[in-house]
Amino acid sequence: MKTLFKTTVLMLAIASLVSCKNETKNDNKNSDSVTENAKTDGLTFNDDKVGKQFQHYIHLKTALVNSDFNEAQSGAKMLMENTGDADLKGMLSKISETTDIEVQRTIFSDVTEKMTDVVAASLSSGEVYKQFCPMAFNNKGGYWLSKEEEIRNPYFGNKMLKCGKVTETLK
Repeated sequence: MKTLFKTTVLMLAIASLVSCKNETKNDNKNSDSVTENAKTDGLTFNDDKVGKQFQHYIHLKTALVNSDFNEAQSGAKMLMENTGDADLKGMLSKISETTDIEVQRTIFSDVTEKMTDVVAASLSSGEVYKQFCPMAFNNKGGYWLSKEEEIRNPYFGNKMLKCGKVTETLK
């Protein structure tokens, strides 16, 4: 009986290691090319640079949804390195320099305003959803862009994850 138990535990441990190893391989494969990811998601842009910028924007948004200020700093830095817009770079620099998630979220609202125009001008196929939370910023409201229609609010994270609505579909 002890031998059967040990064998079962050993097999489960090996299966777990193999599974984790495969997930790591897939994660690395998926992160090889930002532009490929945009095309895989059904999005294409007239300018490949905008495709990369949008992927980094989504990285930043997702970090804010997850209330992860470190990852938000990382996403802001990557987006900053891929834009030539001085105003946008200034905003992203502020996000990358602060550990205050609420400050990052406030600046992200301004980043969204800039990115909406850039994305709308370059999107050649697929859909990007412009979403809005009326309760953000003391009920003044805040917009963000998403690849999915499902609401994942970057301004409140888990506190109000699904607060918001799609106000426009960019095509």
